[in-house]
Amino acid sequence: MKLQKKYTLVELADKYNCEVKNDKSAHVDSICSLNNPEKNCLVFISDSNSVELSLNENICAVITTNEISSSINKPCIISKNPQFVFSKILNDNHDDNFSIFKLQDTSSLKGVSGQAKIAEGAFIASDAQIGKNSLVYPNVTIYSNVSIGENVRIHSGAVVGSDGFGLVKDEKGLWQKVPQVGGVKIGDNVEIGANTTIDRGSIDVTCIMDNVKIDNLVHIAHNVYIGQNTAIAACVGIAGSTRIGKNCTIGGGVGVNGHIEITDEVHIHGMAMVTKSLEQSGHYASGTTIEPATSWRRNQARFKDLDNILRKLTRDKGATNE
Repeated sequence: MKLQKKYTLVELADKYNCEVKNDKSAHVDSICSLNNPEKNCLVFISDSNSVELSLNENICAVITTNEISSSINKPCIISKNPQFVFSKILNDNHDDNFSIFKLQDTSSLKGVSGQAKIAEGAFIASDAQIGKNSLVYPNVTIYSNVSIGENVRIHSGAVVGSDGFGLVKDEKGLWQKVPQVGGVKIGDNVEIGANTTIDRGSIDVTCIMDNVKIDNLVHIAHNVYIGQNTAIAACVGIAGSTRIGKNCTIGGGVGVNGHIEITDEVHIHGMAMVTKSLEQSGHYASGTTIEPATSWRRNQARFKDLDNILRKLTRDKGATNE
């Protein structure tokens, strides 16, 4: 991606509170990935295993850590968090893609800030609250009794405030719908990915706290609470009335059971199934990793026989002790 102008490394270092190592007079005019560098570009390296890629002649300079820079024979911008600096440079040098959409007139919606931007094609309920500098993309649906904070970004296809999955059996054993009369409260600086759905609470509210980041195709059921600064990857499903703490990460495809609590600073690896409360911070994983189908079938057959194998081993151990 081309930068808005040609920068010296010193200019960038001063702007983003970094230092320059090697040739301080070097200029860059684009910012690129390591795999597809353009001439006179700037890249970032945060892993020493990628140092060899910096040899590409198109790469002019590298944002990296002081430790890794000692292995790079090119001008470097030194940062403790090179990916974050790279992200800030990207953010400051590109036009927001929201600008391609036509905006709808929201003057009749009293709860929508005049500084919020709502794209044509989005539906906003008449009583919805949306804070300043929030962006709502086309084909988003915001139901009634939904409160959205400031600097929130909601991508196309997302639905906020639809009915939770509340059912009860009648005297004939047939499922009947339980009215969902609660709402949704979304804090500031939240991002909600495309085609994500957040259900309204059954009576109370579903709560998404400040700085939560939600990827595409995530489902958040009624009465869920997600603590601040938690990040949730795509295809996660969180069942009703579960509480998730702050500063957590949930990997792609994770399933989270309902009516459980996950404490702060919990990091759940992709495809895990969370069936019970997690009371200790740390990393969690479940499931089996991929393997050739033939060995997987054999192992599955043995898995079904584990109970019998354990009984046999116990009997054999007892006989040996006698």
